[in-house]
Amino acid sequence: MQSEALAKEPLAVFDVDGTLFRRGLLPELTRRLVDEGVFPERVREELSRDYYAWVDRQGSYEVYDELVVRLFLRELKGVPVAELRRCAKVEVEAHGRRLHIYTRDLALRLKQAGYYLIAISGSPTEILETFLKPLSFDRAWGTVLAQEGGCYTGEILEHPFSDKRGVLKEFVSEASLSLDGSVGVGDTLSDVGFLELVETPTVFNPNRSLFEEAHRRGWPIVVERKDVVYNLQTCLRDDLLGEGTTWVG
Repeated sequence: MQSEALAKEPLAVFDVDGTLFRRGLLPELTRRLVDEGVFPERVREELSRDYYAWVDRQGSYEVYDELVVRLFLRELKGVPVAELRRCAKVEVEAHGRRLHIYTRDLALRLKQAGYYLIAISGSPTEILETFLKPLSFDRAWGTVLAQEGGCYTGEILEHPFSDKRGVLKEFVSEASLSLDGSVGVGDTLSDVGFLELVETPTVFNPNRSLFEEAHRRGWPIVVERKDVVYNLQTCLRDDLLGEGTTWVG
């Protein structure tokens, strides 16, 4: 019965970090773990070097992002599962409303229009699911961390970020879904895998690599700056974009 009901709902697929959340859930969780005394203070110092190199345009976000993952997994070994979940809850309560207006409102409109909302992210499931709950998402795939005896081992069991196309295809097949009317929103090249499967792909605040790919394919490119949203290619339906969008080009 659940599959039959789901098969009647159009699908909306969202990336999370940089797309819904204005920053990265994992870096914020890592800092929270330091604040709460779960991770040592040296982690903050190690993160700061590459973070400020990126902010000062002397380094790349990709290098910073890889460092966050390495430090997080290094310090995670032996941490109780309950502690990570507690810190994830505290972080979401403190900063979970730091959302992009465009994608937040788009998700709301799609939900009200009867869409089934899913998210595919590289963030740990412990914080991802907590973050998405107020946004009424129906399903989410995030990084699954290995556990043993109630503590983390510092290893990864599942990493859907590396194959978002595969995650979506498997879900659609298992649930006997159609991608007719489907919508997808992402901000980096890792999202191309699912964007090229949906009927209406949208590129939001893209990095250069995804911007060039979207331009080549003729996908809509939406940029949000302060309280203004710019759409660089007018391909989305007006009722989904909503009011307050400035059209460019």
